[in-house]
Amino acid sequence: MTTKQDTLFKEVFNQHYEALCLYATRFIRDMNEAEDMVQDAFVKWWETIEKRPATSTRAYLYQMVRNACIDCLRRPRKDTVSIHSLPDEMDALFFQPETEHDSRADLLLKAIDTLPEKARLVFTAICVNERKYKEVADEMNVSVNTIKTQLSRSLRLLRDQLTREA
Repeated sequence: MTTKQDTLFKEVFNQHYEALCLYATRFIRDMNEAEDMVQDAFVKWWETIEKRPATSTRAYLYQMVRNACIDCLRRPRKDTVSIHSLPDEMDALFFQPETEHDSRADLLLKAIDTLPEKARLVFTAICVNERKYKEVADEMNVSVNTIKTQLSRSLRLLRDQLTREA
């Protein structure tokens, strides 16, 4: 890369990078992934700059980022677990009481079963499966604050129910 080309790349990059990242986050809502897409767009733009007819660099970069975001949204996510499989996982992974006659453990299991569905799923994912708030929030397509609220609600309901039955 010559000094003139280097200067051109830096100017275009500095002029458009931040705005393109913000544009990408409107689609995919993940700044790290948005930054990766924007960087890939700049690489592709630079690799094809000599082969393309003179066009608007800004429009070309925005179109590349938009298309990359759409492709990303169309791809199935490989790192997610279906929320519908959590109850089955709960049965397999849930702690076993020390004895079959442990009444407190039985009361806890019954109390967990009476929780509203979303509160039960959040409680199971975080307290039983030891998953992070962010992971569960991404999986359920809700905010981390919603997860915290659901967990707080489920703990309060469990505490109230176990206190009444004790």
